[in-house]
Amino acid sequence: MALRLLPLFLAFAAWALAQVDPLRPAEEPPLGYRLTLSYAPSVLQGVGADERGPYAFLRVGHGLSLSLGLSYRVAPDLFLEGRLGGGYTLFGERRDYGEAGEVLWRGEGRPSLGVGLAYRFPDLWGRPRVRLGLGYPWALEGEASGSLLRDPVVATWALGVSYPRGGVPLLGLGLGLSLVANEVWSLGLGTSLSLPLGLEPPGGALLLRAGYALDPEGKGEVGVRVRYGDGGFALGLELTGPL
Repeated sequence: MALRLLPLFLAFAAWALAQVDPLRPAEEPPLGYRLTLSYAPSVLQGVGADERGPYAFLRVGHGLSLSLGLSYRVAPDLFLEGRLGGGYTLFGERRDYGEAGEVLWRGEGRPSLGVGLAYRFPDLWGRPRVRLGLGYPWALEGEASGSLLRDPVVATWALGVSYPRGGVPLLGLGLGLSLVANEVWSLGLGTSLSLPLGLEPPGGALLLRAGYALDPEGKGEVGVRVRYGDGGFALGLELTGPL
């Protein structure tokens, strides 16, 4: 069952706090948004059995997710955040029974919601940021993040925890480096580690992001993000800016 749900999990990993995002921008506008479209393919081979007998299978999944995140500054350093999204994964499975075979298709989808409060400590070194939230599928979320360097390279860190309903807590660690190449282009490289506090094995990923400023004064930006790790490959397109 865990392998069957893996592509669906990847579709929502960009918003799970256990998958820490070390490339999150350090500055937020008074009212801002983030629109993200992600694609995550998957491939699985194995053997199984049904009423026709044993078979070898090849299962290919194509996962798409769309999410909208909003952030509102309710006080000088206090933010109210929300997200609304959904994902759908289309699976194609080829079964080989030896002399005969068949191809099956099915789909899985699920909405994703979340609300939270975030506070930044402007007078502390690295201007750390703490966030507490509640997400659906039901999970309690917490995250702390900050910067290590600011000029000329921005180095960031993040530590997160997620406690899903009916599951084991997940601890996430992340580090990121960002460089502003010129007035419009920026590049980022990050790594994240997910540690289930149970019997499941840990997971890790490398993150690469390129951003193009649509309005340098207004902080509007379009970005392309690539993730590769134990869960496979994922590609995302982001649009961020003030409202």
